[in-house]
Amino acid sequence: MSSVKDAIGIKAVNQIPESLVYWDTNEICQFANTSFLNWLGKPYEKVIGKLSLRDALGQSYQKQIPHLKEVLAGNPQKFSLDINNESEGVNNFSVSYTPDIENDKLVGFTAYYSQKIDIKEITEVKPISINLHENILEFAPDAIVIINSSGIIQYVNQQFEHIFGYAKHEAINKEIEFLLPEKLKEKHKSHIKSFFLSSNFRPMGKGLELYGQRKNGENFNVEISLIPAQSNGDSLVMASIRDVSEQKNIETELEESNKRNGIFIQQSPYAIAMLDKELRYMAVSEKWRKDYAMEGKEIVGKSYYELFPNIKENRKKDFQACLAGKKFIKKEELVFGQKGNNKWIKSDIRPWYITEGEIGGLLMHTEDLTLIKNKEKEKVQVEAILEKTSAIARIGTWEFNLEEEKLIWSKVVREIHEVSEDFIPDVNTAINFYKEGRSRELISKAVANAIEIGNSFDLEIELVTAKGNEVWVRSIGQAEFMEGRCKRIFGIFQDITSVKKAEIKLSRVNEELNAMLNSELVSVIGTDNQGTINHFNRGAEKMLQYSKSEMIGKKTPQVYHTMEEMVKAGKEISKKVGREISGLSIFAEIAKQQGHGPQEWTYVRKDGKHISVLLALTSLKNQQGEVFGYLGIATDITELVENQNKLKKANENLEVLTEKLTSQNLQLANFAHITSHNLRAPANNLNSLLQFYHTSEGQEIKSTIIENFETVSKHLISTLDNLVDLLKIQHEGSKKIEILTFDEILGKTKEMLVGHIMESKAQIIADFSQAPKITFNRIFLEIIFLNLVGNAIKYRSPDREPIIQLKSHKDSGRIVLSVKDNGLGIDLKKHGRNLFGLHKTFHENKEAKGMGLFLTKKHVEAMGGVISAKSEVGKGTTFTIKF
Repeated sequence: MSSVKDAIGIKAVNQIPESLVYWDTNEICQFANTSFLNWLGKPYEKVIGKLSLRDALGQSYQKQIPHLKEVLAGNPQKFSLDINNESEGVNNFSVSYTPDIENDKLVGFTAYYSQKIDIKEITEVKPISINLHENILEFAPDAIVIINSSGIIQYVNQQFEHIFGYAKHEAINKEIEFLLPEKLKEKHKSHIKSFFLSSNFRPMGKGLELYGQRKNGENFNVEISLIPAQSNGDSLVMASIRDVSEQKNIETELEESNKRNGIFIQQSPYAIAMLDKELRYMAVSEKWRKDYAMEGKEIVGKSYYELFPNIKENRKKDFQACLAGKKFIKKEELVFGQKGNNKWIKSDIRPWYITEGEIGGLLMHTEDLTLIKNKEKEKVQVEAILEKTSAIARIGTWEFNLEEEKLIWSKVVREIHEVSEDFIPDVNTAINFYKEGRSRELISKAVANAIEIGNSFDLEIELVTAKGNEVWVRSIGQAEFMEGRCKRIFGIFQDITSVKKAEIKLSRVNEELNAMLNSELVSVIGTDNQGTINHFNRGAEKMLQYSKSEMIGKKTPQVYHTMEEMVKAGKEISKKVGREISGLSIFAEIAKQQGHGPQEWTYVRKDGKHISVLLALTSLKNQQGEVFGYLGIATDITELVENQNKLKKANENLEVLTEKLTSQNLQLANFAHITSHNLRAPANNLNSLLQFYHTSEGQEIKSTIIENFETVSKHLISTLDNLVDLLKIQHEGSKKIEILTFDEILGKTKEMLVGHIMESKAQIIADFSQAPKITFNRIFLEIIFLNLVGNAIKYRSPDREPIIQLKSHKDSGRIVLSVKDNGLGIDLKKHGRNLFGLHKTFHENKEAKGMGLFLTKKHVEAMGGVISAKSEVGKGTTFTIKF
């Protein structure tokens, strides 16, 4: 009975004028009705199981890819599509894709193609028969409702039940208005009368905002097309109703999203512009306006080319490429502005999308790199200043890293201690240099307090050098805490022996002080109580590249300090003193605090380059002890920071080199195994052909063997060449991959094993139709085929001729290859763990070396695949590779 129903169903499907097609998950046609075959102009046997969706749709294939992806994900699709046919030209179709899901797995999808009616081709009202066309209407993807001139429903299809929620019997013989929202019912009756009087065809959409009401009372957006008709003398109207509520929601959300994006861009601190597909401005940030001098101008709605008329042609081509889906990123380029105002700019231009696959326009993001580029200019000069400053000022630096328990002294600190340049200090030896008694107790306590509670210190104490000389030193230290723990203590160290011994010689001290203030090798900057610079020595000029005339009486120290560091220092000082400290008050407060030593700061030169300095701040007081200004002495420590980074980089490079040498040794060992194994197969094959030649009778058979002998010889040479290529691949540390066909690789395998095939009378059966191609390394795939097919022949059963079956298919997006034989089989309970082991054999075969399966597994896994085996002793083995 079911077969009779199936036959009737197929007959009915073949009688409808619309095209109905079933495509599998590989997009191959598995069923097509007569209408589709006639439209194609091709016979059944050339379509079923052969025609692909790409070939059927031609140039229209790309346009429907988003819908194809959705239906393959299990989501029904409805859309319009222009399709070109050689005999009929371009026609517009209404397309419906319905997924076919069995046991929660997608096995294919049904496609329904209905050609849209061209209103220009309708010259008269055609009478229709409901009964004649009822099957067609039931297949329609939209809800179909037919009413008479009184507005009474005469017919509804299955899609109507799905959209409105009413059963058919609940709708038949009711007024059409019961499907409308309450406020539209009365007004709609007059529309019905007007339509029957005019009897004009109205296509879907037509810019009207229409609504329907479901059985549960929910109102939703619809599109309706109306077609007048006649039946038994009565005027009818067929309404095709489409639920577009989801589309309306998407459009509303897109509009709101664009508004949000516009607000985000306008308020962004970066230079960003959003343009539509015609490159008209939709939104710009204030930074963009500022960077391109457009403050106060009306930009939105104007063309990019109108505001930048001198843009080059190659950049216009870049814009068009971005509108096609590409990204344009320029890390740095010099832009020549008007009046010599040149800038280094970083650009990022990319498309923005309305929906997946549909580009709405371009997003532009630019960044001014001019200051960063200027930082790279005077590195050598800064390094020289650092070296000379340390030597002349006799101020050394030191650092104690608590995590590494490592103490570092600068060159000047070593000189003060009178030790050699290669002397390595530690905490205990450093403490013992201080004179026993008061000096040693003070420094020990100061270091302990710095570590425990973060107190800085500034001590003038006595030191006994390595040569036994007593000197006075000033030791200044600062603790650095992270996450509540002291990570390091650092500071400066100064020999003050001469100051202590010459306090009575005030004039000489003043001369030395003036010499230091005017030194070209250390930056010394003085300010008044309000922070205005009143002293700017040659060292400061060289270090910061500003002249005295630019700074004295005009600028404050904020001009060469970074805002980030000032904010950070302000928070630290505020926390310490218990009140809010900011701006120039930060430096004044640091200078006022007793026992506060030099700190590491970042100076910004005039050209924008950042340098690391060690800055000591001092209050200037008159005889009454009143502060009348401040003095800042800075030493460039950039070289010290960079040397630490270089040392770290050198250690990293050494580790990389060690890993590279280890990898190369492993590659050479693997190549030796591959060479030994791959040359043995063709050599043994030649030997088999030679024995076959001597035992054969008849010139024709011998001639055939000679031809195969030449073929195998050529493959032996090819194998040598491939092995050389493999060595190059391994040496370069990469794998060359290409698109390969299984048929080609199997053909070459047969030629290389022709002697063994003839001798064993092996029958090789292959079916690669479901997955004919693979992207893989050619050498690796040839080795895999040669090993698996060769082993199937080598370990054949003496009781029957060998049959080797190869098959490929796709599973969850991956290609699977199986090689099945009827040979001896393997006892996997006994040998399963060692099946793919090196030099492991499982049959008493003199030629077995235990390399084939080992290399096969290595090559499969090297390309990200997995190999497994099933076997039964006496029946055969099946190897399965999931690539």
